Amino acid sequence: MTEIHIPIASIGVGSQPESEDGKTLEFIPMPHEMSVFEVSNMPEPEDVANLQEGMQALRLVRGALKKYKMSDELTMIDITDLDEQNRAWVNTMLGHGEVSVIYQGGTRTEIQESVFAGVWRIIYLDADRNIIKDFIEISSVPELVKNSSFIKAKTKLEYDPNNLPERVMNAPALITELNDKVATWKEGDEPHVINFSLLPQTEEDLVFLDKLLGSGPVVILSRGYGNCRIACTETQNVWWVKYFNSEDKLILDTLEISTVPEVACAAEEDIRDSYDRFVEVMELYDNE
Repeated sequence: MTEIHIPIASIGVGSQPESEDGKTLEFIPMPHEMSVFEVSNMPEPEDVANLQEGMQALRLVRGALKKYKMSDELTMIDITDLDEQNRAWVNTMLGHGEVSVIYQGGTRTEIQESVFAGVWRIIYLDADRNIIKDFIEISSVPELVKNSSFIKAKTKLEYDPNNLPERVMNAPALITELNDKVATWKEGDEPHVINFSLLPQTEEDLVFLDKLLGSGPVVILSRGYGNCRIACTETQNVWWVKYFNSEDKLILDTLEISTVPEVACAAEEDIRDSYDRFVEVMELYDNE
């Protein structure tokens, strides 16, 4: 078991799952196989004393959290070869947190944040849903999401202003704004947000924009006080972000131009807090 630094290869662009609004997140099966982290559910130290490969993976997580800085190289821990018992032990320790991701850019990848912010499970699957690779990544947001969401994205929205669908009224002005911001926005700039809740958009405006923007390979679900559904489009750095309340009612509908919306990212102070909590839990099982 070694800690490795690897790039994630870009694999092209696929389509997103469809549902009632054409863009509903397909829930990831992986978290249902992972134990939810609760102190009362943790095993006794003697019950996992023989699971040394799993313990070594957890030690590497602890070490990566301790030295983590936003400017660091990508840190991933390969647990592909763990047996069922050791993998279950790692799953129990990590649990599953609020953010889930599906990447469908050719090779399906399922990503689940653990209960420790900044600690992610990254699972690559073949066509039969067999695991190809299984990693733990330490980062504010998974590298695959950051670097591969817009790998084949267009940089300008093209349409015929003389041939608009019926009742499309305000979309052209927004398209002009989007084209301007997409052309000038760069990483490090403040996100640019268009809030549909404050604009007089018709349903046909939104359908037209949705079709024009296209659907990219990444869908993110952030669960907190309600749900936030984040979908990358096929237009460079443009995300469609929808906020729902606890009753699944849409309460905020936005487009955001950014690398990745902050609601899906762990802050550096969150990761430092994760280290403190992880150390506290590991003290029950590991004296190294």
